[in-house]
Amino acid sequence: MQSINKAIIPIAGYGTRLFPATKAVPKALFPIIAQDGLAKPIIQLIIEEALTAGVEAVCLVAQPHQVEPITDYFSGNVPDAIREKPELAVQADRLVEIGKRLQFAIQAEPQGFGHAIYCAKDFAADDPVMILLGDHLYISETDVSCAKQLADVYTQVGKSVTSLDVCDESELSVNGIVQGSPESESSRLFTLAHIAEKPTVDYAREHMRVDGIWDAQETHQYLCHFGIDLLTPLLFDILDYNYRNQILTHGEIQLRDAMAEVVKQEGMFGYRVAGSRYDTGNPQELLRTAYTFGLHGPYRDILI
Repeated sequence: MQSINKAIIPIAGYGTRLFPATKAVPKALFPIIAQDGLAKPIIQLIIEEALTAGVEAVCLVAQPHQVEPITDYFSGNVPDAIREKPELAVQADRLVEIGKRLQFAIQAEPQGFGHAIYCAKDFAADDPVMILLGDHLYISETDVSCAKQLADVYTQVGKSVTSLDVCDESELSVNGIVQGSPESESSRLFTLAHIAEKPTVDYAREHMRVDGIWDAQETHQYLCHFGIDLLTPLLFDILDYNYRNQILTHGEIQLRDAMAEVVKQEGMFGYRVAGSRYDTGNPQELLRTAYTFGLHGPYRDILI
């Protein structure tokens, strides 16, 4: 079984929900005070999440105008005054180290999440890949990062595995939903049978219930995608077919459609991660994320 040493992160959106700030700074470079107390751009935190899982090379799927500012950020181009302070020089060297791992794939016109990943097919070659959303951050409930938890499961099961969370019925319209069976009564691991992108309530109630998650008398909850996937090379064969034949959902080429086909052809597992995900794609969620990360860092006393 091949290990996961490549990651793809799509960042090619226009950032319309965070305009006008995105006119000045690409959304990927918006700062967050990380758990170590350092101010870091969102994209650095996502890349560092991937690196904790053993990833060695990262492909950012970007628009052409995003490449230069991100490349410049992950470079050794810093003022001498930075280098003169040892603690800052360490951080500058860290940026250079990350920069050496980066490649770019261009998505000139957004045509969906699946299309963004398809744009990185040459980077992926015939290797399994980790895919992380370009606007989600993670906080683990354990000493093991969320990405590393998933990588460990991949090593165990030897098949594609997607990270899972629980969402309410009211959130179906913004989530990919999975259906499957738990490996045991107390297991976080599920054998998947079906994946649906943003299903309707009626469809979800009929097809997407999961034992132990959905309770007709109490809670209408479902297993949804958490934001990190580890997928085998079959994914790109399916994306290529979907792209050439324009197989669309909601007018776009969807990653979840391709993953649903992986489930049918090769099988896939889902793992309910011990951790939480945080969105940075709109003002409200960005504020909540910044606040939550602050609570988990050295400046906690300022916020409470």
